[in-house]
Amino acid sequence: MTATAQELDPELSPWRLAGPERRAKRRRLLLALLIVFTLVTTFIGFPTGREVILGWVLLALLAACGGDVRLWRRAVVRDWLPLFIVLFAYDLLRGLANEVGGRLFGLPAWIASAKDPTKEARAHLTPMIDADKAMFGGTVPTTWLQERYYELGTAHWYDVVAAFVYLSHFLVPLGLAVVLWCVSYQLFHRYLAVFVALTLAGLATYVLYPAVPPWMAALNDYLPPVNRVVSETLNEIGGDTVSSAVGQAAAYSNPVAAMPSLHAAMPMMLLLFFWPAVRWSARAVLVAYALTMGLTLTYTGEHYVIDILAGWLYAAAVVLVARWVVQRRSAVEATSSDDRLR
Repeated sequence: MTATAQELDPELSPWRLAGPERRAKRRRLLLALLIVFTLVTTFIGFPTGREVILGWVLLALLAACGGDVRLWRRAVVRDWLPLFIVLFAYDLLRGLANEVGGRLFGLPAWIASAKDPTKEARAHLTPMIDADKAMFGGTVPTTWLQERYYELGTAHWYDVVAAFVYLSHFLVPLGLAVVLWCVSYQLFHRYLAVFVALTLAGLATYVLYPAVPPWMAALNDYLPPVNRVVSETLNEIGGDTVSSAVGQAAAYSNPVAAMPSLHAAMPMMLLLFFWPAVRWSARAVLVAYALTMGLTLTYTGEHYVIDILAGWLYAAAVVLVARWVVQRRSAVEATSSDDRLR
């Protein structure tokens, strides 16, 4: 069935405008897609490459449109294309950020790969170590945690949990965007604006302040050995098929895109964005997710605590500014409405 003019109403999503029978069909399609996704993830690997994840998002949107290609095409171009462009631009530019900022500010070059000692990146190294030591009595939490809890060659249950918490970053924010697109169209647009703003703010900082993560500081002998727990745990449990964002196929990755931590910023953004609209049980889940992600990033050697705090601060700033803009716009519209009534 082709899209109707009503279904392309910019104020409502195609999901909301569909009748009960259409919604039932769309639920069946989404359930089928979920089953396929689970099977693919189990037997092929967890999708972390941007192009793969966005492919799954496009399939989810097609299912949410009931398989109507014309409606799906209009919805993707109208609602999702700006986000896709920003995310692909982020991936492309992030890989160049350290070269731009490092050379612009004359930063020292550091070894950036355990497999290739000739690979270098220009970035700040000691300020993050000093910040963590100042907060924790001379101790860097990453090394403290790994010395006590990590065992090379053994995947403990908490290592597996940490790996999947880390990987959730690649799916949860976009998955929630799909849900909002289906059930709350206006909230979806606000969410998209916050998502994009936070991503761009992180990218701008990577350019201006490239920063070395704990695992890379250890490669350069500024810390005791730091293991990259996520990739090593995935290899231990047979998860070596994960794609570009973890390990071998990170074609556009930047090893010094650490300050702020967007891995930490996204869960905090979700917490602050949804807090006014959800019940206490959902708030508890959001708080637990943000804290667990922060602990995971510290333990796995991907970020310092200062990176995580910076990510939380960025998330708070973006959400608060977005909330202020919405309130300001509502006040202006209310004033204009009152003027017309007079």
